[in-house]
Amino acid sequence: MTIWLCVTPERREKTRRIMEALHAGGRGATRICEGSPPRGEPFVVWGHLWLSERIVPQAIADKTPWWLIDNGYHLPANGEASGYYAITFRGMTPALLADCDRNRLPVRMSEWKAPADGYVLLALPGAGTGQMMGMDMAAWSRTIEKRIRRQTDRPIIIREKGCKRPLADDLAGAHVLVTHSSKAAVAAVLAGVPVIVEPTSAAAPMGSTKLADIERPRRPEGREAWWASLMAQQFTLAEMRAGLALPMLRKVA
Repeated sequence: MTIWLCVTPERREKTRRIMEALHAGGRGATRICEGSPPRGEPFVVWGHLWLSERIVPQAIADKTPWWLIDNGYHLPANGEASGYYAITFRGMTPALLADCDRNRLPVRMSEWKAPADGYVLLALPGAGTGQMMGMDMAAWSRTIEKRIRRQTDRPIIIREKGCKRPLADDLAGAHVLVTHSSKAAVAAVLAGVPVIVEPTSAAAPMGSTKLADIERPRRPEGREAWWASLMAQQFTLAEMRAGLALPMLRKVA
C-alpha cells in the first residue's frame, strides 16, 4: 500500500520539508505529491486549512485512510526544521497507546492541584481548527463563556489564540482550564491544572468533557502512561528520516 505525502501549495516550503523527511524514512512505501492525492488512496496532510479543506472531507466520505500532521505536544516545530510534529489518524485525536517508552522526552509533571480558589482559564481555539472536519470554532467561542457562567461564579480569564503571555503565568492561578482541543490543555495537565475539553482534545483522557464538572474537575491517575503515549506519536524531522514515524502511522491506523 502506497501512502501519498501531500505538499500543500499554499505552504510548499514548509510541507515539502516535512514530507521529504517522511519519504526518506518510508523505505519505498510512500510517494510525494503536489496537492491532492489520487482519490481513494491513503495520504498524509499537514494542518487544518488549505489543502486539508479540499481533500479531507472527501476522504471522510469515502472512508479513505488519512493522517494529519500538526504541531507537537512538546517543543512544537511550528513548521520549522527543529522541534516536534504530531501525527494522528483520521482526525485530530491521538490514539491512547499502551506500553510506550516512558523515557522518551521525559518532562517533569507537577502533582494535581488540590481544589482551591482560583479562576477559570478559557483558552480560545484558532478559527481554523478542525475546519477540514466541519468544526466551527467561531460558534464554539461565541457561546462557551456563557455556558461556563451557568456552572460557576469564578472569575474567567480569557486567553486568545496567539496570546503572548507565558502560558505558565496564566496556569499559575487557575482552578481549571477550559478549551476545545488546544494543546494548552496538554500543558495544563503537565502543570497539574485540571482541564475540561472536547473529546477531540489530546488531553481528554486526563480531564473531563462536561462543563458541569467545572467545580469538581477530574484528576485522573495514569498521566505518565498518557504522556508516554503522546510522546510516541510525535517526531522530529531527523526521526522521520530515520524511519521512526512510518511504523507509528501504521500502528495508530
